[in-house]
Amino acid sequence: MRKKRYTLHEVQGSPRRRWKWIVIWSAVALVLLITAGAGGSYLWFRGEVSSANERVTPEIRAALQEKPSTTLTAEASPGSTGSAGSVNEPSPSAMNLLVIGSDRRANDPSGGGRSDTLMVVHIDPDQNYLSVLSLPRDLRVDIPGHGKGKLNTAFAYGGPALAIKTIEQTTGVDINHYLEVGFDAFADMVDSLGGVYLDVDRRYLNDTYNYEPIDLYPGYQLLNGSDALDYVRFRHDRNMDFGRMERQQRFMSSLREQAIGWNLPFKLPGLISALFRNVTTDLDANEILRLASWGIRLGGDHVRAITLTGSTPTIDGTSYVVVGDTQLAKAVSQLLNVPKAGPSTDSTTRSSSTAATAEAVDVSGITVDVLGANGRVGEAAAAAKWLRSLGIAVGTARDDSTNGASPSAIEYPSGMLADARRVAEVTGVDRVKLDNVGQVTLLLGQDFTLPPQFALPPSPDTIPDSELWKQTAAEAPFAVQAPSYLPSRYTWTGKMPERQPVYDIKVGGGIKPAFRMLYAFNSSEDQVMGITETSWLNAPAASKGLELAHDGTVFTVVRNDQKVERVWWKVDGVLYWVSNTLSHMLDQDEMVKIAESMISMPAR
Repeated sequence: MRKKRYTLHEVQGSPRRRWKWIVIWSAVALVLLITAGAGGSYLWFRGEVSSANERVTPEIRAALQEKPSTTLTAEASPGSTGSAGSVNEPSPSAMNLLVIGSDRRANDPSGGGRSDTLMVVHIDPDQNYLSVLSLPRDLRVDIPGHGKGKLNTAFAYGGPALAIKTIEQTTGVDINHYLEVGFDAFADMVDSLGGVYLDVDRRYLNDTYNYEPIDLYPGYQLLNGSDALDYVRFRHDRNMDFGRMERQQRFMSSLREQAIGWNLPFKLPGLISALFRNVTTDLDANEILRLASWGIRLGGDHVRAITLTGSTPTIDGTSYVVVGDTQLAKAVSQLLNVPKAGPSTDSTTRSSSTAATAEAVDVSGITVDVLGANGRVGEAAAAAKWLRSLGIAVGTARDDSTNGASPSAIEYPSGMLADARRVAEVTGVDRVKLDNVGQVTLLLGQDFTLPPQFALPPSPDTIPDSELWKQTAAEAPFAVQAPSYLPSRYTWTGKMPERQPVYDIKVGGGIKPAFRMLYAFNSSEDQVMGITETSWLNAPAASKGLELAHDGTVFTVVRNDQKVERVWWKVDGVLYWVSNTLSHMLDQDEMVKIAESMISMPAR
């Protein structure tokens, strides 16, 4: 019988929708990418750009000519980039472009409106380097002539000219050029491109009247203009505005990956007209074409995305983002200084080994029962062997999956809290709870990981969430692989689709089946790692990157500067990839380790 498929539904536009929260990243991409093919109609294109140039006021041009009133942060030591001082200085031809997303109309060059997206783009073609610094709209700054306030209010007080002066004063960066995009055009431009494929990390849902509606499912999918707008404007979770900036940069990355595949000559007239009706910029036609030609060829490893984060205090009844001078100086140094090629600096420092910890903790006289609650047959016995190596006596050790998806824990009876805490310290299981047990008990959950020398050989019966993966392999229309390794604190949190084997990705005039497994960090729904599998071998997600060979399989690491986006590989007509969390919490070593741990699951 033909298997049913779950198709991602299209989110219809709401009459209440206000076109704000637009990602300016996409506008920059469209300026620098879609115009690259306009050379054949240069005079027409120049006319379109001229209309955008005419909206630049004398006040804006004067602000661009002024130098920053401070150079404190701009002169930050290159060593603050985190690359041990290994940097190249910007070339004399480098430029700094301020990009603003506003909700005012393009034919209203006066002040007013809001600037809900502000980015400083450092462009250095000679060094083959592009970097972007996303500035929080609620950043607490000194606004010339107005005192302390939020960064986005500078635009409301004095338009782009005051915004330029405020950002120069705050960062010490000399802003050479300016580009402002009105919000109306975003959805239309995405639709004109036929949509953009995006790897949506998790479910985004708001169906209340407190905020604007959004309903997006996780998974790799073709977003139309309305859905893309929903994705990039969302900010009502624990990631707040910082998560929104990360989504903007992720959207831009996807846009760049797919630009080469677009049939641009047939789409350019409508796209350019729609774009420049809503753009104000001092960049002329020649500069835009030159940057577009360079930008299309620029590899992802020559692009750095910097998100400025800070504390979020409430001052005099107003919520701000507050960033210290040192942190701001580091971000500006990362923006302006080109890192030299060298070893990756994104690896995190590993904690000391369990064995070393055990030597510092007295566990003599403690007896522990081991209960395997994750369905992995034989893991309780393996854990018992590990505990004995640490000097802990073991009472009983048995596998029992009746506890379901309980997280790993140290359970203890009344009066044995001290012993439980010592066991927790040497095992790294930090959940300690009072329970109705006979003695201290190590409960092995789905998140439990044995040291490599004690781990069970990977098999369909011993991997994390084995029953779930077995069921998926039995129903999917292609060969399924599953991870035998998961990083600490990452647990399975869902599957897309929930009840069907696969969902459909729209590809041209057809569809391709896919599914996605979701793994949340520390039980948080806001930072989710994903594993995607599909028979669509030519998906844009399989883009160029660093190739690593392991056991006959080539794994490709896709990254933007030091941020690893995903690791993908192909085996027997199936494309697989591991996606990083929204805030890139996993380093390259961990991402590659997950990919290399994948094993084939038997189809029933």
